[in-house]
Amino acid sequence: MNGLDKKYLTPSKRIFDPISVFVSIALIVGVLAAVIGTGADEQLQNPLLFSDFRSFFFVIGGTFGCLLFQFDFITLIQTFVLSFKSFIFNPTKDTTKIIDELDEAIITGASILNLREGNEITGELLNDIVHMVKEKLFYEEIDALIANRIATTFLTRKAAVDLLNKGTKIAPALGLLGTVIGLIEVLQSLEDPSKIGPAMSLALMTTAFGSILGSFIFTPLAGRLEHQNVLYLETHKLLMNRVNVLLQREERRINPATANKKLEGASES
Repeated sequence: MNGLDKKYLTPSKRIFDPISVFVSIALIVGVLAAVIGTGADEQLQNPLLFSDFRSFFFVIGGTFGCLLFQFDFITLIQTFVLSFKSFIFNPTKDTTKIIDELDEAIITGASILNLREGNEITGELLNDIVHMVKEKLFYEEIDALIANRIATTFLTRKAAVDLLNKGTKIAPALGLLGTVIGLIEVLQSLEDPSKIGPAMSLALMTTAFGSILGSFIFTPLAGRLEHQNVLYLETHKLLMNRVNVLLQREERRINPATANKKLEGASES
């Protein structure tokens, strides 16, 4: 049994890697710094290179205005919270710990009823499962209740990914629209050279803001949350598979005659 955990249990463990987060942020900051050209003497004299408020508000304000029109304020706040947590917390950490406990119970032959008190519903997943087992619920009923709880959380996470994916399309589109508007202003200002500069700034800076917001903020965050959502679902599937194994073992203990009939039927078929 010593090699069982290495052969069968290790693939279920996923370790959160903060190094990849720091490296990715450093690379993005480095790319932006290179684009801004902080090493050029001429641009060092103008630290407010991207300080065009009109262009900034056009893209940022327009993007979030369009997002709020499609979603709602609560979803927007939840997206910010989940995006922040994605850099600090691992959404599968608690589930993985429970899986480890269930794996240990499977290997040692322990009963699932001994893993938690399960006297009442507390919100802790394994405790609630043990409580349902003590209440004589079938595995199918337990699985349905847990699946409903997981689906509720997953819908919130999925809405956050959908919002970010929409942002990846809206921000560059508004940047392009700002460029068109800025070029129109340039053509209308040919007789007054003093107005050409602000118009050209709008034309160029809206594209820059739209590209930065879409490519360096919305796209990475959407991909990160989507990846974590996949891990969230898969770890809960692994958890319920182990619960099923332990419940079948519990059934064999309680009613060995029924279990023997099932084994005999399986061998005859």
